[in-house]
Amino acid sequence: MSRKSITRAKIIEAALFSAFKNGMGAVSLSDIAQSLQIKKASLYNYFSGKEELLCAVYEYADDFYSRVNFLDEEIFAKIDSASVQKKFKSITEEFVRAHEREPLLQICILVFSEKYFNKNCLEIFQKQKSKLQKQSLDFFKFASTVLQKTIPIAELNSLAENFAEGFFARLDSYLAQKKELIRNNPECDAGSLFALPSDEEGIKKISSFAAEILRKIA
Repeated sequence: MSRKSITRAKIIEAALFSAFKNGMGAVSLSDIAQSLQIKKASLYNYFSGKEELLCAVYEYADDFYSRVNFLDEEIFAKIDSASVQKKFKSITEEFVRAHEREPLLQICILVFSEKYFNKNCLEIFQKQKSKLQKQSLDFFKFASTVLQKTIPIAELNSLAENFAEGFFARLDSYLAQKKELIRNNPECDAGSLFALPSDEEGIKKISSFAAEILRKIA
């Protein structure tokens, strides 16, 4: 790869993929340079060293993940009492599928695996979980209204908290299996592998969990 085609973003993406394959602790500047087909010394034109690069990776992950949403408010105009349960399941399924795509899959694997050891990853995870809890609470409030149910806000908030906790626990397990499928493939460097078919049975289990939560309102 020529010097002109190298950017900070490409180096960060290469580091992220290296962490996906080998774990953050095994990320090295030599491996990143090799994957980009450049000399290791060239990386120092963009980063002072590995520590600065890893900080940039965390910032990249935080910024990207912050723009990922479970739902947007426009969805409420498309839901009525007859479709509310079906729509919540479909929203959950699409949210899972979004996490299978590049670069969110790599980001999630990084965040989920490193949140126990790295403060940056823990903060990213906590922010995303809090956002999911808030957005699911908005949906539960809407659902209780269209279904004409009177449910205390504390109960709805508890359901939203349970959904966020349960969803991410199940997503973590689902993506871990996806990671191994990709890593064990001899062509795991091919970006097309991130378009491998979803595990429909695995996604169904997660959406069934979502339906179970919503039935407590319906």
